[in-house]
Amino acid sequence: MVLYPPTSELFDNWINNKPESKLELIDGQLVVGNSPIGSRLLLRQILQGRRAEAAIALAPIEIWLQALATSYEITLPQTSSHLEILNHLEEQVADVEFIAEDLQAGRAEKTWAHHRLQQQLSVDSFRLANQAGCESLGRDFVMRLGDNGFTPDLVFYKSHGLNQLFSYFLSGPAELVIEILMPGHEAADRSTKFSYYQAAGVPDYWIIDPESQQVEFYRLVDHQYQRHQPDSDGHYHPTSVPGLAFRPDALWQETEDYNPLEPKTFKVEQPVEGFQRVHAEEGPRWGSLLFIPNIQLSPVPIAFEEYISWCPRAKFEFIEGKPLIGSTPGTRNVLAMLLMTFGLESAVKLLPPQAWIEGLQQRLEWEQHDAERKAEWWQLARQAAQRLRTHFDLGRLGVIGDLTMPQPLNYWSDITLVYWEKFDESWKAFDVLRDINPDYRIDLLRFQPEWLTADQLWQIERHLIEL
Repeated sequence: MVLYPPTSELFDNWINNKPESKLELIDGQLVVGNSPIGSRLLLRQILQGRRAEAAIALAPIEIWLQALATSYEITLPQTSSHLEILNHLEEQVADVEFIAEDLQAGRAEKTWAHHRLQQQLSVDSFRLANQAGCESLGRDFVMRLGDNGFTPDLVFYKSHGLNQLFSYFLSGPAELVIEILMPGHEAADRSTKFSYYQAAGVPDYWIIDPESQQVEFYRLVDHQYQRHQPDSDGHYHPTSVPGLAFRPDALWQETEDYNPLEPKTFKVEQPVEGFQRVHAEEGPRWGSLLFIPNIQLSPVPIAFEEYISWCPRAKFEFIEGKPLIGSTPGTRNVLAMLLMTFGLESAVKLLPPQAWIEGLQQRLEWEQHDAERKAEWWQLARQAAQRLRTHFDLGRLGVIGDLTMPQPLNYWSDITLVYWEKFDESWKAFDVLRDINPDYRIDLLRFQPEWLTADQLWQIERHLIEL
């Protein structure tokens, strides 16, 4: 049985079927690309590209065994030996015919119009938002509504009573929210988000449909959205941002004399004098909480503070056969939150059962030989420290991460060196470390507490070993 598709097929599936690069928290679940199907599709793509071992490292072996037994209605033998249990499972699922789920997140070939409009509106709004007495935010910034975290395609906000700006999110409804439809995702913007934005009190909500070349303007009246139309001159004026005018027809016009340095879709008819940018308050941010995901057989709700601390920027890439979401830690975090969203009993159905058994066997083998593996890693860490001192005359160096911890190394473990001195050519250090051993990831971290995550600070304070 072929457990994983070849890299070429994984790449084609990623290009043609990956969900929209959008990571949101809705009702305690990580929603990818506006739909639960997108979440499940991304989870499968991560599992196929990085293999079952990537997920298995994030939860105890006992839970994975129970998930497999429950999903395939198998009674586990009465033994404490994980290897014996795996051998039993392997026998029981030998003849199981695995049928992959049919998951489609949208029509990837029709997304260009969405991206073009989103870029046009972002550039235009950024240039003149301050003149209208407000600020604009692009799609990666989170709007917190209750315990949910949305990332609209564009927002205008003032932070004058209706909302408050924090470093990583806007708490409360923005004055104006714009969503651009994508094929296959229309229900999210017209139904799910429509209801949430209305209930939270977003004053103006616009839905832009590239296919029909129409804009739906909704205005909150007595706690209900009412649809409005542009004025006779073709401009629409949102009540929440006085002085701002929008030309919907300009979205579809292609003119030869278009000046890219001038806003095409927005204009300010009544500039606000003396506008000052809002100061962002401190609050939960990337890495502010220790990464301790609660992964169980059944779904576990994700708290907003966990989402904002663990969720990376929604930058979806495919490198050497593996999906990458923002960064390696970001990919790990997204995987963990998706496992929390679906629970392991549901997640194991995305790969053949033999793939999970093989991954669990690999974990047992790693744990059995952990002492030898750590000895090899320590040798590489000392070699890396020697090179850094030789090339850059660095003094104090230390090691953090799983290498200094009592638990065994796993799929996500790496060699992390910490240094304290400032040197201007720190980027060259990665070139020096890269060719030590291409099979191992060696990371370099400067001790700057204000930029470190809670995990990194905790490891430095409690488990740093100096070289």
